[in-house]
Amino acid sequence: MSNFNNMKTLKAQTLVEIQDLCAALDRKLALLDAADRQLDFDGSYDLVDQVTSMEHSVKRLREAAQRANTVNGVDAEYDNLFGGTI
Repeated sequence: MSNFNNMKTLKAQTLVEIQDLCAALDRKLALLDAADRQLDFDGSYDLVDQVTSMEHSVKRLREAAQRANTVNGVDAEYDNLFGGTI
């Protein structure tokens, strides 16, 4: 049973790390988007499609991680372990 609890803890921690990674990617993409929208240099707006694509991909990863939390009951496990929500 101890191994089962360890695996639930590992899942909870890993999914939280994925959520944190998505948040970091959101911040980096916001910076990239802001830099791309500067009008005072050559190459302005050349990454609009790529940034939009990356934002969509991060959103899909975040949604998949949230579904994994629900399917595996990791949200409740994380709350029990750390007293908070993901």
